[in-house]
Formats: sequence, structure tokens, C-alpha cells
Amino acid sequence: MTAAPADRTDPDVALVLAAYDAYARGDIDAAVADLHPDVDRVEPEDFPNGGPHRGAGAVHEYLSASYAMWSELHSEPVACRSGEHVVIVHHVHGVLADGNPLSITAADVFTVRDGRIVGMHAYADPSEVPNRWLSSAR
Repeated sequence: MTAAPADRTDPDVALVLAAYDAYARGDIDAAVADLHPDVDRVEPEDFPNGGPHRGAGAVHEYLSASYAMWSELHSEPVACRSGEHVVIVHHVHGVLADGNPLSITAADVFTVRDGRIVGMHAYADPSEVPNRWLSSAR
């Protein structure tokens, strides 16, 4: 991904980054507060609990299970803007609940409309993000 980091004063970028901050501190209620009730979230099938998650309740369950896998979590999201999309390259590192260290970098593409997150698609490798979501951010 070659897009430049987004301006944190952009309200949609701020909204998405606030969700990452909430997740990193374990506040799942705050992490899902700005989701549309019918949000569609798609995680890679090879991620734990991966696959599609439809609705704010399903996303809350997914994020709760995901957060529970960590005993120590450090989250470093970097955002770029592409039209109505906010693209996040997310470096996560720490110690899993089983004591093993883990360091990963993934990418998440959010669709934000009217101040609500209506969609999110995750990619295990940031280079897999389709160019159509990056073309206007370059």
C-alpha cells in the first residue's frame, strides 16, 4: 500500500481510529458504538473466528473473542482515505493468552456513511487490498 496517512481531523478517519483505540484498551462496547446495526464485517477465513459477521451484535461477539486471545496487546493503526473508504494498515503485536508472542500486520477497509461504519473487509496481507480502494488515496 502506497497511500499517504490520512488527516486525523477527518471525521470518518477519527471515528474509525477511535474504534481501534477502544479495542486496544479492551472497551468492546466503545469499539462498536459507531457501527450501523446492519454492518457487514468480513475477516479472512484463516483468522480465528474468521469469515463474515453481519450486524453490530455479531461484530461485538467477534471482537470480544478476538480480544480475549491476547494477554498483552499493542495496536498501531495507520489510516488513509480513499473516497468513502478508510483504509487501515494495522500492526498488532503482543503476547497471546497462551503465552506465545505474536506480531502481525493486516489491512482493514471500512465504509463509512453518515457517521456510521456500514462495512469492513479485512485482509491478512496489506498488499491484498484491491487497488480500487487505494486509487483515490494515492
